[in-house]
Amino acid sequence: MMLCIRLVLLHLLACLKPAISEGPFFRHDADPALVKYLQPNDISDGKYDNITMEEAEKIGLCARPCDGAKPMVCYYHFTLENYATIGPACGNCINGTMDDCFKKGCVTADGVERPILTINRRLPSPSIQVCRGDTIVVDVKNKIVDRVVTIHWHGVYQRHTPHSDGVPLLTQCPIIPETTYRYKFPAMPYGTFFYHSHIGFQKMDGLEGPLVIRRPKKADPNRDQYDTDYPSHTIIITDWLHGMTDAKFPGNTYANFGTRTESFLINGRSVFKSGNGTSNPVPYSKFKVNKGLRHRFRIIGGSCLACPMLFFVEKHRMNLITVDGTPVQPQMFDSITIFPGDRMDVVITANQSGGSFWIQVRTLCTPNVSAEAILEYSDGNGTKEQSTRPAFDAYPRGRSLNALDSSDCSDTNPNVCWNHVNSLTPATEKATVLKAVPDIRLVFAVDEYHFTRDSLFWNDEDEYHRWFQSSPNVIKTHVTNNISLGILPFPILSQDLPIPKEMECPKDRSVCGKSAEKGGKLCECVEIIKVGLNQVAEIIFIDWIGPTSTFLHPMHLHGTDIYIIEQGIIPVAEDHRAFVGKLQERLAREGPDLATKIRPQPCVKDTVTIPPNGYTVVRVHFNNPGIWIMHCHFIFHTETGMNTVFQVGDRKDFVQTPPEFPTCNNYLPPVDPNEFKNIDWDDEPTLQT
Repeated sequence: MMLCIRLVLLHLLACLKPAISEGPFFRHDADPALVKYLQPNDISDGKYDNITMEEAEKIGLCARPCDGAKPMVCYYHFTLENYATIGPACGNCINGTMDDCFKKGCVTADGVERPILTINRRLPSPSIQVCRGDTIVVDVKNKIVDRVVTIHWHGVYQRHTPHSDGVPLLTQCPIIPETTYRYKFPAMPYGTFFYHSHIGFQKMDGLEGPLVIRRPKKADPNRDQYDTDYPSHTIIITDWLHGMTDAKFPGNTYANFGTRTESFLINGRSVFKSGNGTSNPVPYSKFKVNKGLRHRFRIIGGSCLACPMLFFVEKHRMNLITVDGTPVQPQMFDSITIFPGDRMDVVITANQSGGSFWIQVRTLCTPNVSAEAILEYSDGNGTKEQSTRPAFDAYPRGRSLNALDSSDCSDTNPNVCWNHVNSLTPATEKATVLKAVPDIRLVFAVDEYHFTRDSLFWNDEDEYHRWFQSSPNVIKTHVTNNISLGILPFPILSQDLPIPKEMECPKDRSVCGKSAEKGGKLCECVEIIKVGLNQVAEIIFIDWIGPTSTFLHPMHLHGTDIYIIEQGIIPVAEDHRAFVGKLQERLAREGPDLATKIRPQPCVKDTVTIPPNGYTVVRVHFNNPGIWIMHCHFIFHTETGMNTVFQVGDRKDFVQTPPEFPTCNNYLPPVDPNEFKNIDWDDEPTLQT
């Protein structure tokens, strides 16, 4: 009976959909050879939700149903520039003229005026939504007056196009102001992804947007779990400050210190409530649903700071069906804990009575910091703008997914870690990635290095290390295995040059310490870990900070998948080295049973979080040749060295560098003391008076 009702509703929606403007889409600075493939900026606004494949192909729209779809070229032209919230494009929005808040170019954010960075004057940046098998082409024009930029496509493996991975001075040269760089890659794999700047703190200041690669619904093993998969039901959540993020770096001593978020944005909107209870009249994001249908929502953790976010939908549970693009065995949750880089696809059934309901995101670190959006039933009456926004703690956490802040990840804990989430079908590479004995075993201990003022500022060698003051008088940087990754002056993927001598890591790693106060040296250097093509690694990530740690480190690996085997907390009284040793011994014993009994269907992600004073065990199949980075996705950790670089395979295995690919390096020509000996020093023009 319910199936019949849902089919009738879907038919009615197809009949009542709004008119679609005719293509092709246009902008004056698009490449004339590609303009017929140009995509619109407003995919997420709802107007294309019920478009048919035939209608989409007629206007050249890539955001379309994928069953039977022909491959398309999907061309985007991105203009990056300095911008402002509540700017001139917003007219009288800030004074209550709500229609002005939706004018072209108006960015409201949370109603607080501040400088930002934008792509095509939108926040979030334009949504890219395509079908698997399409070709994605993005021209990035950098018009930001004082910054270089690159764009990373988070979760896209770039198996055939590693030069489009977007890591500065690793896979490409930065894009300097007033130049354009073209990213071009096949739309694969399928899943929910996002893109963002990979330089400095630009991601948190506005340079990020959704990227969705769909496959035919008939090929989705969870296809019976949902009725709709609308482009407008993609949600990207960002933490937000009321000034440029680099004002927090390297950190103040007397005022405005720390890195706690001041607000959140849901699809670029929220309403900030100040300490005295006042707020500016700007709109919430709104997501429309049809009563009786099961709607697929794609949730993207676009945040940058260490504090996790808790996601709720008032009076609605969420059925998890996909993580980072991989279908999983469905599970119901009351709330979802989201870390930077996470993506979860959930199904929300519109089965409640009433007109609209709150969506809330709240911080798990700072009281009273939250953001709201609206889930609106199409046949409902009344809107949430007419009601009181929920209190910070209005909704109980209930059964929570990814609850690494509160769960020990044991089987008896009601909250769920990733080791309790199973892929829907056995891993396609199971015989390889879950084999009894991995080819290599690696341990990555993430940690802090603490400076003294003497070691950082008053040393006789005039060393200039990256540093960060997280709170007054706590001066540190961040390391993996006691290495703070240095930055090469050239992209080593395309420029096969030796690492400069002064940037090489010491052969004697015992000199690399944890703090200057205890005599340890900071090793800020370049290390490239070489692994053989198609080798399988067992990796233990461990929080080496110790029992006092409060950080959750979301580790993101470029270029391949992470198979999550186990997560847990280290007993407070246990020595970390002893714990790792015992863990490795147990993993070796359990290896023969890993694929059959212990973890036959592991959850597959590209970003996985290490619990505070905890560990995460994963398997990785290094089957994608090239140079790939792995890093903490807490932006202040990334920018102070918590990064690791892998070389997968030999140079002969790499994808060939594209013709005329940009190069860069230090410019240090030789100096001859006699170089200018023969010039006429008296021939210099003088100012006549």
